[in-house]
Amino acid sequence: MIGKTNEKKYDLSFLENIFNNEIKHVKENWFLFLVCFFISRQNIIDEIFPFAIVVLCSYSNIKGSSLLMLGTTILAILSVRFDFVYIIMLIAVYAYFFNFRNEDKKPIMLIAFYAGAVLFVSKTTILVADGFNINGLVLNFFETLFVFSAIVLINEIVRSLSNIKKVAKNKNIHRFKRHMAKDEISESLDSEFASAISDDKRLSSVVDFNKAKFINIFSEKAKAKIKEQLLWQNINVKFFEVVSSNKNTIVLSVTVKTEKSSDEAESAIELIARNVCGVKLRCTERVIASPNYYVLKFKNIKRIKIRTYSATAIKDGSAVSGDSFAYAGRADRYYTVLCDGIGSGQEAFNESNGAVDLLSKFLYTDFSEEQILRTLNSILMLKFEDEHFVTFDLSIIDYGTKAVRFYKAGAAPTYIVSSKNVEKLSGKSLPMGILDNFEYSSFKKEIKIGDIIVMVSDGIIDSINMDSKKSLDKYLELIAHKDPQTIANSVLSYALRGQNTIIDDMTVLVTKIG
Repeated sequence: MIGKTNEKKYDLSFLENIFNNEIKHVKENWFLFLVCFFISRQNIIDEIFPFAIVVLCSYSNIKGSSLLMLGTTILAILSVRFDFVYIIMLIAVYAYFFNFRNEDKKPIMLIAFYAGAVLFVSKTTILVADGFNINGLVLNFFETLFVFSAIVLINEIVRSLSNIKKVAKNKNIHRFKRHMAKDEISESLDSEFASAISDDKRLSSVVDFNKAKFINIFSEKAKAKIKEQLLWQNINVKFFEVVSSNKNTIVLSVTVKTEKSSDEAESAIELIARNVCGVKLRCTERVIASPNYYVLKFKNIKRIKIRTYSATAIKDGSAVSGDSFAYAGRADRYYTVLCDGIGSGQEAFNESNGAVDLLSKFLYTDFSEEQILRTLNSILMLKFEDEHFVTFDLSIIDYGTKAVRFYKAGAAPTYIVSSKNVEKLSGKSLPMGILDNFEYSSFKKEIKIGDIIVMVSDGIIDSINMDSKKSLDKYLELIAHKDPQTIANSVLSYALRGQNTIIDDMTVLVTKIG
């Protein structure tokens, strides 16, 4: 009787991934590799000095263990002369970092001590074998002290430079979020438009920077990441291809082997692609080749172009605005949120900005929108003291259904401007952070390409209501044909027209569909 033999096939693709990652790393840091090579080959009075150990140890601590950097330092030693002891020491240092590559960074003092110990033990052992002398031992001690001090010093310098960059970056982001001052508002309308457009571009760059957490689905890195996470769920990817017929369409073809059902495999692929790449896919074709083999084809939900523009003013006498807002697109939806803290100034800003930050984080979870709002209200109630609250205005646009959902809690009306009319949405619920039994007003509307959503804070409405001849509804009808940034600036100017002071913080957000 002839039985079937089980042939084990070993997947060596990880070696190719390691090689590709190393080559990519060299391409991005080739100048640093060149500098490290020349430093590593330096010698003093015809004696090889431990620069190579300092270079390899410092690089591995900062950038991570790199096989090519090990090769670079060894090549630097060989370019001077063959020295077996130093080559062994370099391999020992690399092995230390490679062994702890998946763990948190070790303290720099421990790393420096290890490198120094490797040097001292190795050279002292050779010294004893060749004939012990006190001068050689002293020289080994000073070389060890040099290695220890140099590694610690280099690490501290790099850490200090990184902190300086972070501080500078935070200052730039804070500067981007500053609101327009009173003297900017009092200038001509043309000057207002130019200033607001400039501010909007800078704010957009901050939003784009925050979205950098996702990986481009067309990259090899995304492919490897998705395959790795699927393997953790016992789904073995046999074929993986991403193509695009145009810039808005993504087609993903996947062949998998798994004991899971086809529905479970589809759900896993959709979830992982969304978490890794920020792309929402939907299975359009399914072929069951055998009970354990599935050929699946996915397409993305086509995203419509959505942009948000802003115009703001700060209440007279306040250094910062009590209004805070955010807008961003994620895998399947685009959100815009506007919060207004009670009163004005720094305290109001802290309250509203805290609420906006919490919401932004919640929107990147799998919570439902109702769960997000109720959880946010509970957190704010614990955080705020008595008589503290924030108004809350949120709009969420679904890319797939082209529907927009509005959630309001004590917020000013929202306006939907279309080619035919201006629709006003007003809520009657209380602000957030007041009652445990939180109630909010919600609306759902269909949107079309060309529609505009205008969200404003209470300061805009209160200022307009001071003049009985003003009507924001009618004014929006007059300027509906203008570009979104002009609409935002015009609404702000309209609210301030005829006033000598800014009575409250004012914010206008204009979101254009298509």
